[in-house]
Amino acid sequence: MSASRVRTASVLAVLACLLFAGNPVVAQAADHPSSDLELTRDDILVRGKSWIDERVPYSQSSWHTNQFGRYRQDCSGYVSMAWGLHRVRWTGDIMEVAHRIDRRDLLPGDALWLHGSSTQHMALFVRWADSAETRAVVWEEYRTGTVASERTWSASRTSRFNAIRYDNVIEGDATTCATAQLSHTRYPALAAGASGELVRAAQCLLIRAGFNTGEGGPSGTFDPTTADAARQFRASVGLPAEGEVDAHTWTALLSAGSTPTIQDGSSGGAVLRVQRALNAARSAGLTVDGRFGPRTTAAVRDYQSASGLGVDGIVGPNTWKALQAGR
Repeated sequence: MSASRVRTASVLAVLACLLFAGNPVVAQAADHPSSDLELTRDDILVRGKSWIDERVPYSQSSWHTNQFGRYRQDCSGYVSMAWGLHRVRWTGDIMEVAHRIDRRDLLPGDALWLHGSSTQHMALFVRWADSAETRAVVWEEYRTGTVASERTWSASRTSRFNAIRYDNVIEGDATTCATAQLSHTRYPALAAGASGELVRAAQCLLIRAGFNTGEGGPSGTFDPTTADAARQFRASVGLPAEGEVDAHTWTALLSAGSTPTIQDGSSGGAVLRVQRALNAARSAGLTVDGRFGPRTTAAVRDYQSASGLGVDGIVGPNTWKALQAGR
């Protein structure tokens, strides 16, 4: 073998998390709900740290089980566990539950991802190692012979990877938003003086959308700060700037996020958001389970008809646009 081929073989041998040539075997994680979890950044880091503490060895064929479920012991299995995914993803389909962000916007619990012809890898972003934000500190399952661990990447390695964010990350207070119940069959209008679980849910959704509901985190009380946040959010999506959370506001808040085309047979976080939004917009009474079946299809068709859209039961760009505008 030539020297150049030896060098190439050596490089390929140490490339992190080389995955399957074809589609990988996937499996539902044990003891998880029927859809991808909604987690705060603190939740993600607690889950990620569990494998670091347990020194879980890298393997493409073995599965590790702890209190967070059963996941494959490679790079994508590790991120799937940390993000609380219903099934183990791989580098080829992780973007079905995530979206790209600017590397400068990386926050703990986001990920660095590369799906190329020679390198297929992902790792959980923890922090920057330098003030210039060029060297990433990550938690990862790296390669055979290593265990889940914290590593500092070089600037050149970091620059090769795409920054991505889990679609179901909840921004805001870890204690209250992590336990806030976002799934309901009804979403009544909320205004000044309201209180309770639905107010907390609205506050968490406003926080996720980037609007402040108070320094103490979601309080469960519809106070002036919450009213101002609602006013700003409504204006941002083209609704009248009023300090209330009505059906239109709920619809826009609940559907916010990535906009993949989904239809009968789809499942996951995007389906959850559509089901919640339809319950808000049309009082559809759907069971929010993240599974796009006949009842969800019928509710989508009803919404499309009422909104003057093409009626096909498929949530594509036009239906997402209408939902996210609060129509």
